[in-house]
Amino acid sequence: MPQSDRPALSVLITAKNEEEMLPGALASVAEVAGEVVVVVDAASTDATEDLARQAGARVFRHPFVSSAQQINWGLELCTCPWVLVLDADERVSPPLAAALTNALKNPQGDAYAVRRLNWALGRRVRFGDWGWDWVVRVVRRQRVRFADRWVHGVAEVKGAARLPGPLHHLTFRSFSQYLPKVVAYALRGAQQARREGKRCSLGMAVARAEWRFVRSYLLRLGFLDGRVGLILAVLAAYGTFLKWASVAAGADEAALGSVE
Repeated sequence: MPQSDRPALSVLITAKNEEEMLPGALASVAEVAGEVVVVVDAASTDATEDLARQAGARVFRHPFVSSAQQINWGLELCTCPWVLVLDADERVSPPLAAALTNALKNPQGDAYAVRRLNWALGRRVRFGDWGWDWVVRVVRRQRVRFADRWVHGVAEVKGAARLPGPLHHLTFRSFSQYLPKVVAYALRGAQQARREGKRCSLGMAVARAEWRFVRSYLLRLGFLDGRVGLILAVLAAYGTFLKWASVAAGADEAALGSVE
């Protein structure tokens, strides 16, 4: 697509040590981005920055506190009126790219949500907690910010329109890659809960974990995803237990490392 025909869209990617996944994310937006801004965690030690620059992205370093803070800081660096917020393990599909280009010719409101299709161990997840995943990722830069939470930042906007076309999320590629995320997200969630004054007993932590499994595997039909559905439901329950057991124990997680 000629540069003049591209939408007035910045693509903002936050990353840490993403030399494996970042090139795919950059390639997926090459035809729609007016500019690409990559905000890199200051603790990154691999070739993430070099790969981003080689692809023509503007690269900035910023110490990681939370995903929302990384995004909000990055929004200030973007120059286009609209911003697509992307993770390094996400891929914009051609239908989504086309829908986005068309929508921004005559934009409505302040934000758009996209349908995120999650992949685990090489298979698309169709049911369970990951089966119905709409996320607000396209925002007016000067009007929308992301709520500052310890785990996943959420756009502070109401009534976002929906764009057709999937956003592919290659989130669970192997156990060695994904399990550290389960633990880190659980402990960050516990830290957020404690800051909000929430309390929990160990018995309630077990009950919450059991409910998470039942909801994911049975009520949300995770069993229809076969072995992957069972694995995801068990890991969801495990992460839920870790989160609330940490709240119950009152553990200090202030020194957690960054996970995006």
